Amino acid sequence: MNGKYDIIISGAGPAGSTAGYLLSKAGLKVLIIDKSAFPRKKLCAGLITHKTVKLLERVFGESVDSLKEKDLINFESGSYEVFCRDRLITRRNITVPFRFIDRDRYDYFLLKQARQTGADVIEGDGVRALDILRNSVTTVSGKRYSADIIIGADGVNSRIRRSFLVDLFGREDWSGNLASAHEIFLSRTSVNKSFDHPALFFGYIERGYAWIFPNRERLKVGICALKNKNKEDILASFRNFLSDTGLRSAGEEKVHSYVLPYGSFLREPVFRNVMLIGDAAGFADPLLGEGIYYAQRSAELASQAILDIMDGNRRISKSYEALATAYIKLLRQHIFTELEYAGKVRDVMFTYLNRFRYLPLKILMGLLGDKPVETVHGIRSYKWMRRRAG
Repeated sequence: MNGKYDIIISGAGPAGSTAGYLLSKAGLKVLIIDKSAFPRKKLCAGLITHKTVKLLERVFGESVDSLKEKDLINFESGSYEVFCRDRLITRRNITVPFRFIDRDRYDYFLLKQARQTGADVIEGDGVRALDILRNSVTTVSGKRYSADIIIGADGVNSRIRRSFLVDLFGREDWSGNLASAHEIFLSRTSVNKSFDHPALFFGYIERGYAWIFPNRERLKVGICALKNKNKEDILASFRNFLSDTGLRSAGEEKVHSYVLPYGSFLREPVFRNVMLIGDAAGFADPLLGEGIYYAQRSAELASQAILDIMDGNRRISKSYEALATAYIKLLRQHIFTELEYAGKVRDVMFTYLNRFRYLPLKILMGLLGDKPVETVHGIRSYKWMRRRAG
């Protein structure tokens, strides 16, 4: 045994680093393990919403100005567009801008925050196996560490989640709600058109959408769609989209492909002393695929649940059942309702509005005004677009 900890976290992305920061700050002995060395490349559209900014303020004490000073926010836009193929559905200016980050820098910053609060970090040596009976993990290099609580923050293909031989987390709909995504990065100098705001494009793929997101030096262009409910070749649809928007001629850029949760969230992401957060638990917006906020928010809630069941000496004073109850209760209060209702909106859009080439969406967007974008930002809830407290 190479070491005993209070908490072991597999994965040093936004979820793992946020949990590591909060728990080590609270005085717990924390170990974060990741297969990559940081900073590392990470595929992601890189849009952060207002609710993410508020979380960064609440948890890390960072403001929009400080994030810009640290060059974490590298672009922001006060407008957006939505299209059905080449037909404009809506173009609106907004009071709360969309902001864009580079995941390499963002993730590295969060991991440094966790390390500065006292968390031990192992980079370049991921978790290979979980031993639930011994409360331990073994790394690829063969080192073994044990902990009172183990957190899986290791992404959509989580080794922690897949270490169990049977379905203990309610994964029945997991594979049926994964999306396949393709993305390219284009330098602004290689593109003749000016793209200074995010644009979404429906109609190129069933049960999915394409996007163009601006950053300071480049554009992030991609497409995502449910894998097993698509008759179309998603990559072929992406190339069609690039051709229609005139971006294919910008150069033969490498197409990056990845998988993301798209409605596959787990309703009981905890078993005994093993907890799942972020993409490992499928916590991503089922409509737009936003994952950064839900990664960090679930990490915050998991940390709160852990601290709630510990005594004054920072030891687990209650049963594992108490841990599960506390975590799931918080998820129901703060995450599940949003994911459930975002999923309902997605089903209506991709099942019914698609039949009419999204013409009803143009009417709805005109009637609803700023409510849809305020919902994406978290100012309103996906549940009937009601304004949220605070």
